[in-house]
Amino acid sequence: MTRGFLIVPFIAVLFSGCGNGTKSPDLVSATVVVTINGQPLPNAQVMFTPTSSAYGSNAIASGVTDDQGRAQLAIGSKSGACVGENRVTISEGPPPEETRSQDGNAQLEEAKYQKSLKNRPIPTKYATATTTDLIITIAKDKTEYPIELKR
Repeated sequence: MTRGFLIVPFIAVLFSGCGNGTKSPDLVSATVVVTINGQPLPNAQVMFTPTSSAYGSNAIASGVTDDQGRAQLAIGSKSGACVGENRVTISEGPPPEETRSQDGNAQLEEAKYQKSLKNRPIPTKYATATTTDLIITIAKDKTEYPIELKR
């Protein structure tokens, strides 16, 4: 009979969520346009991490820029970014699928691809949360956020 009393609290904890004190983010549509010295930055990985400790890793929005430096942010499969202040990091985007192997030809193609990217290198100060100075506040009534990087 005492086993039943132990199972009920366990099930309650199991269905109450992660239990890490984080809340679900309030998402809004957000597009970024990343430039370096006024020129678009293609194939860059952009990440928006909320500065509020109320959110966990389930609130990090990301996107990869296109040839015009534009990226639509999303959190997992949900389009949007977390409302509020976010620390922004920008680093190299993923290489094309066909260049992601240890094969010699794939490695040559990867090198050609990297060489073809415009506005490189991306300044390393933007690559990590501890070195970036980019802070952007996502607002409910705004959808586009320009990001101008400096060398």
